[in-house]
Amino acid sequence: MILLDEDDSGPSKLAAAPVPTLRLPEPVAGRSSPLPDYETSQLEAQHTVIFRKPTFPNRFDSRFWRVTFFALAIYVFLSIIIGIPLIVTRIAARKAASPTLSIQSLFIDDGDETPPPLNLAASGIMMTEAAIACDKWDSTIKSGPLFVATAKHTLTPNGLIAIRSNATEDIVPHTGGRHNLTVDINSDPSAKQAVLTVTLTTSSVQLRQAVHMCFSSSGGSRGVSIYFPRYMAQTDVLSFDIRLLFPQSSQIRTVSNFITYLPMFHQSFGNLGPSIHFSNVNIAGAGMDVICDSLQANRITARTSFASLSGTFNVTQSLKLDNIEGPIFTSVTLYNNPSQLLPTYLGLDTGNGDLIADVTMTAPKSVHPPQYLALVGTFNGSLVLNVSHDVGMDPAALNMRVTNNQAPTKISLDSKFTGLFSLRTKLAPITLDYKQMQGLKDPTGCGRQWSFDTDSNLTTSVQGWLGWGTRPKVWDPSTESQVMVSSSLSPVELQLVA
Repeated sequence: MILLDEDDSGPSKLAAAPVPTLRLPEPVAGRSSPLPDYETSQLEAQHTVIFRKPTFPNRFDSRFWRVTFFALAIYVFLSIIIGIPLIVTRIAARKAASPTLSIQSLFIDDGDETPPPLNLAASGIMMTEAAIACDKWDSTIKSGPLFVATAKHTLTPNGLIAIRSNATEDIVPHTGGRHNLTVDINSDPSAKQAVLTVTLTTSSVQLRQAVHMCFSSSGGSRGVSIYFPRYMAQTDVLSFDIRLLFPQSSQIRTVSNFITYLPMFHQSFGNLGPSIHFSNVNIAGAGMDVICDSLQANRITARTSFASLSGTFNVTQSLKLDNIEGPIFTSVTLYNNPSQLLPTYLGLDTGNGDLIADVTMTAPKSVHPPQYLALVGTFNGSLVLNVSHDVGMDPAALNMRVTNNQAPTKISLDSKFTGLFSLRTKLAPITLDYKQMQGLKDPTGCGRQWSFDTDSNLTTSVQGWLGWGTRPKVWDPSTESQVMVSSSLSPVELQLVA
């Protein structure tokens, strides 16, 4: 028989007690509950708030990208539907439209006025064109104490012709000789080409060898180029005489471009107008006179300084005469094509020299009035400007600005002038003379009366309107003229002549 110890654990085989058993809790040394007390829970909560990483909602979710994609697709679709037809329509319209002239095309660009600069390196002459002959003289003779060399070349009269040199006042002193350019019509009726003759006169053979003459039959230097030595003694004699003779022709011959760059050269142009029509003429000089008996071209620019600039010019697009420390004496015919709706330009500018000009405007009959733009100015020199319409011509729309200082100014306009006028000075009187217009009949035959209306009439400022008929409420520059004259220390006079 086996007896179990009382301390042995295991299920009791004894029957349950018939009454409830009350069991008291065992005493403990500390709190055994798994939940923290109040103070601990508060600290844990604060720690969670402080160190918890904040979270943000995802703004760029899939819905945002879907909306963006659809908006971009709609934009591209509308651009294709609307933009392509507009582009095609504009391209077709440009191709169908006839080319129109720009007002800027009336003037010669300064960058295109002269050929590329001459370049003479120490080792020799540097030219870019291949068809160039340098220092090839047809004859060399001795005439007394001087040595004379001559070369002759022929050119077709069409195309570019350029005559230029590297001469300056420093390189070629006045005591070194006189240099001339003569352009005229050949007296030989059998000549079919333009004849270019260069004659060089020097005081020694060594000086002639130091001078270079290059002839080009084609390219941008077509014509002749003259190279002077850098250093010359005061006793040296060096003189160039250049002659260009165009062939005679029963019809007007057209020459595309004629260019000269000849400082210290006296330039003389004969009566070329009836025989030759130039597309562009550019004449540049300094220190010596420029004289033009008659030149006819689309565009003409002539410049000089410390000398006289004079001549008769007939242009269809623009004429610009520019002088410094020298007078301008000119007679100008300005042709305008009213159907082009662009003005014919006239620019006359000098200083310390007189400016005297007779200007005649001419144009064919048209539904549009002919238009002209004129800028005339000088200082410390008398200014006399006469502007008139050609016989049988409709009244023109002339926009003219005239400035002068320290010398009197007189402007004369013919009876067809209609539009605004403004005369201003600072310390000199103003005269407005219209006595010849009183009682004059309408030159257009419309039976209108000539009227005169002033906006201001002061000693140094007179403004208003004059012309035939009644003054319009609004001035229209496309149909009426405007003349503005200003001076500082000298009187101004505007005269209306019958």
